Amino acid sequence: MNITNPNAFWLLFFILIPILIHLFQFRRYKSLKFSNLYFLSAVNEEEKRSRKLKHLLILLSRILLITFLVLSIAKPFWESDAMQSEVNLIVLDKTPSNLSFAEGKANPIIEENMGFINQLYEKYPQELKVVDQSNQAFEPYSDVNVEESKSNFNLSKILEENEEAEKILILSDFQKPVIDENLESFQDSTIAYVFMPPYLESTNNVMLDSIWVAQNSSKGGGNADLKIKISSIGKTNEIDIALHNNGQLVGTQQVELETNSNAVLDFPIERFSNNSSRNFEISLEGDEIEFDNEFHFTVLNQDKLKVLSLSTKENNKLVNTVFENEELFDFQSESLNNFSFQDLDEFDLVLLHLGDQLNSFASSALKTYASSGNSLVVIPESNFNQFAFLQDLGFSEASLINQRNENSISLKTPDVQNPFFSNIFSSVDEKLTMPESKLFMKWESGQNILSFINSYPFLGLSGREDNVYAFSSPLNEEFTNFPQHGIFLPVLYKIAFSGKKENQVQYYYLDDEIIEINIPDLASGDIFKLKQADQELVPDQRISGNQLRLILPQEDIKSGFYDIINSKTGNFVAKLALNYPKSESESSYYTRSELQELFQNQKNVAILDGYDFSSIDDYIGETKKGFPLWKYFLVLALLSLLAEVLIIRFFK
Repeated sequence: MNITNPNAFWLLFFILIPILIHLFQFRRYKSLKFSNLYFLSAVNEEEKRSRKLKHLLILLSRILLITFLVLSIAKPFWESDAMQSEVNLIVLDKTPSNLSFAEGKANPIIEENMGFINQLYEKYPQELKVVDQSNQAFEPYSDVNVEESKSNFNLSKILEENEEAEKILILSDFQKPVIDENLESFQDSTIAYVFMPPYLESTNNVMLDSIWVAQNSSKGGGNADLKIKISSIGKTNEIDIALHNNGQLVGTQQVELETNSNAVLDFPIERFSNNSSRNFEISLEGDEIEFDNEFHFTVLNQDKLKVLSLSTKENNKLVNTVFENEELFDFQSESLNNFSFQDLDEFDLVLLHLGDQLNSFASSALKTYASSGNSLVVIPESNFNQFAFLQDLGFSEASLINQRNENSISLKTPDVQNPFFSNIFSSVDEKLTMPESKLFMKWESGQNILSFINSYPFLGLSGREDNVYAFSSPLNEEFTNFPQHGIFLPVLYKIAFSGKKENQVQYYYLDDEIIEINIPDLASGDIFKLKQADQELVPDQRISGNQLRLILPQEDIKSGFYDIINSKTGNFVAKLALNYPKSESESSYYTRSELQELFQNQKNVAILDGYDFSSIDDYIGETKKGFPLWKYFLVLALLSLLAEVLIIRFFK
């Protein structure tokens, strides 16, 4: 045990006072006369012994009272491991996840931690240095904001640039990457670390996983479904999801997720718009969502689908009518014998009405077109005999049905579990009347999307990317009533839009090093700037063809929408949607018990029991003065005083 104030021991001379009182017994006695003392002699002897013991106990309690008071003034302490070095560096984690709330606290973790730093500077001025997770120094009482684009806690860089650091206090939410990515640094026993984790139990969170657009064939070609996949980390309650388009509410939904599960939500949107892009914002509200509850993205307006019909005869009017909708399609009909096949790649979908004529150049061009992932639909005519071509496309053993029944045969009801029929049928009534067709040809391989009741194929799917379709019967009134049936339109729409591979949804994260955006008619000398409200930035940029590559200024960029503007012309060219790094939402946190278990064998890592200023203050006090004992001696002094009172009151 060590003493902070040894001069206090001079006060032990006050112990003489109760001793003198005991020895001289400053009392005035009164005489009382009795006629006969014989019967009182035994009682008198017993009372003298009892009174002597009582006085000794009172003396002892008074001596202990003075002794314990003097010891509390002397401030003794035990030396501890914490005294090996003093805390001389504080690292404040300013990554976005620190906007969440600690248990029992009214402010976000980053604000609570900054408050602790301010209090430490008041009590220990000029002794502490504070840096953030990227080693940027800052002063106390300054405005503290998260660094949205910085999601990495780089401890090795901090140690490299702060060689004088002996003991480091880390104030963080302790997302698992904070620890896991710096384990090598924590294992260096020459440097001590102090953790003050804010969580006693594992936290729950909800994050937006991905977004995409799916064509909704059941609602017409002009409609689409915006698909939003959200995932839960831990257990969650009901979550409210709202979708806004350019500030206007599109719709709301409510979902309850099971532990560590996900759900896909559908929001109907228009496929086409007068704007080149539409700005959407998703907001999530729930008990578990404390930060990162907004997500920004743009939906690009797709061009009309370019559809080409090739045939040697007059085109099938029933099929052509589907694609003559000028709002959705740019339809073109050409002769198979006279078409310039070098222009084939300009089209999103090719309808090939094929009979007995197909030259080798056309065959090669069409197979190359299909192998590139483009959508090709083969519709046989009554004189079809190009079975080798069909087999090269993936339909093996293709042949005419020799003993054809001239009577029409019904098709099977669609299999709603087939992904092709998603957004077309949610269920199929067994009593549904299906279209009929005469048997014409068959094949052995590929996927049968529609089949006859005798299991022969009617509509097949093949190709390396499932992009080649084939009907087994001509689509005219002589062979089938399929074009007059209710499923004809959605099936052809599904075929058409399944081949559109353009990514309609665009969003980026703040920690993306390089962002690539396609902008038509770029000139090599163009310079672009980013604008958000009053903020304007000119990032490093490169132009390659129609692709603009931006290197974001990490220190200044924020989440939200930025307008990309041509600095020379002042024209708006595109919208950039930026969001918090995904890692900030998908990571879980280390609790106090988990950290204690992880570092139980490392003496250079101390984990504080509480999340408050007193926990830090006591630890730093222990660093400077060891483990203080004066509080305990003061308690003992009060107990001694209480003992004296009880002896006087109850001891007879």
